Amino acid sequence: MKLKFIAAMAFTAFAAFTFTACDKANSCSYDDAANTLSCQEKTYKTVKTGDKVWMAENLARFDSDSSFCYGSNHDNCEKYGRLYPYESANTICPDGWSLPAQADFEKADVKALDVKLGGYRYASNGKFAGEGESANFWTADSFDDARGTMVRVKDGEVSFEHFSKNIAYSVRCIKK
Repeated sequence: MKLKFIAAMAFTAFAAFTFTACDKANSCSYDDAANTLSCQEKTYKTVKTGDKVWMAENLARFDSDSSFCYGSNHDNCEKYGRLYPYESANTICPDGWSLPAQADFEKADVKALDVKLGGYRYASNGKFAGEGESANFWTADSFDDARGTMVRVKDGEVSFEHFSKNIAYSVRCIKK
């Protein structure tokens, strides 16, 4: 009987630690005066543009099932942030922050966002493309069941396009 009680207590302690660690991993601290968002993985610069506070850097939060460094090179995660398929992009932002809609991007000064030309990753073959040529961001907008709306910045031009939700693009989060 004592052994069962000890095992039950150990399991309860383990579960409490695990769920608390997950909560802390998704929570960040926003400092309006310093224009920073401090998260477990790094401290991000922030900027106000349009009527929203934006991350001024691409999200670099690790998602074991679906986040990628360009070219499978960890140094690129430091340089460009991570790349996420649509479904992960919609859930990866820290608590109190969300994936911007197309309308949010339309109101933002893209130059203020300090865009890096970090490319993207194809889902069909796992190949990477576009480094140094384009910056690509998911929006919260779904076009249909298979395609989401993404923002492409290339040669200083901003366009909104619809692509497979399985392609991995960069993520910028906005404060709710």
